[in-house]
Amino acid sequence: MPNADGDVEPFAISLVVATRSRPDDVAIRIPFWTRAGFDEVIIVDASYDTAVRLRIEALCRQHGALYVSIAKTLKDLRSHQRNLGARQARGDWIFFQDDDDDVPVGVDKDALRKATNGKDWLAGPAGEHILWHRREAFLAFGGYPEDMVAAEDGIMSNRTRAHGRGGREPRWYRGTRDFPPPRADPISRMRNSFWYGYTVLLLFCRTPFRRDAFLGDVRRQWYQLRKAPREPWRLLSASIGAVARLLSPIHCVLVAVRSGPVALRQESYSPWQDVRST
Repeated sequence: MPNADGDVEPFAISLVVATRSRPDDVAIRIPFWTRAGFDEVIIVDASYDTAVRLRIEALCRQHGALYVSIAKTLKDLRSHQRNLGARQARGDWIFFQDDDDDVPVGVDKDALRKATNGKDWLAGPAGEHILWHRREAFLAFGGYPEDMVAAEDGIMSNRTRAHGRGGREPRWYRGTRDFPPPRADPISRMRNSFWYGYTVLLLFCRTPFRRDAFLGDVRRQWYQLRKAPREPWRLLSASIGAVARLLSPIHCVLVAVRSGPVALRQESYSPWQDVRST
């Protein structure tokens, strides 16, 4: 990455974290994020409450992280947050985390430098979500789909594999720091249930695995109903999600008007290019 004088700087990594209304979770993680060895930590905040925003911004100043905020809205904008963080980043490579993830302790940049040579993304040993991206390659294909909440990371990873050359993640961290799961927030869960349901039909249109996506959605709703006797708010959350699914054709129409019918087309599956067997 060139600096202000035009010289080439050493291999640099930016950590991008999207958060919303979880200042306590950010507070316990940010000291570890900023000490792990990333060259830059970017917190992209979508909190609705001004006091929460001010607290997260103060935490970023205290620990040397870059604070980026987006306009207040009730919509779920996690994909936009991640893409905005990538655009703001100055590192050659980007690593994405959520605000409730376990945190890596110590980054082995030498191992990453070798693994990323000539690559555009790195795949982990399991799962379908790619978290390591060469910044230029990630931005070139558009990053996370901002018109989706339902399985947006799976669609992004499929597109990633279709654009560029991939490799395997090395053993790049020296252990992780585990934290208890965030305290249940029924209002946040119900909001997420709505936006997931509202965009799930778009997922069914795009995914190469429609049957699996449909069954996964059924399991998601069944989980809410199964938990409802002990957590009554889940019944309301499931009801909100059901209503949102009825509205999801409207979302697809809006996407088609804005981006053209091609945006509703089923995407072909992009294989892992044997990166998990080499």
